[in-house]
Amino acid sequence: MKGKLLSLQWWFLFLLYLNIFDILVTNPAYEANPLTLYLWGEIGIFLSGIFKIGLVLLFGGLYVSAKRLAKQTEWPFARELFRKMLVLLVAFYIFVVTWNLVLLVFSFSE
Repeated sequence: MKGKLLSLQWWFLFLLYLNIFDILVTNPAYEANPLTLYLWGEIGIFLSGIFKIGLVLLFGGLYVSAKRLAKQTEWPFARELFRKMLVLLVAFYIFVVTWNLVLLVFSFSE
């Protein structure tokens, strides 16, 4: 059981690092997400980045709260649910960071 918990902690850290890397390599000229463009217009790019990092930290806080509040019979289901959400989010951010890097390389080659 200890290995699985450690594994989820690594997933959270990887998600946090990918989120930070996404913020660093995003090129505003090629952003296609309307929600991101709206946030940048309302609160700025810097605060929007802090907001995105805060959402990942909030998700980590929900995990810690669920771990403390879940009964012993409920925790295996909750842990598996969090693991699946983390895998999905990490896969999404790997795609987003890769796409941003491709756009960044092509914008420098022009």
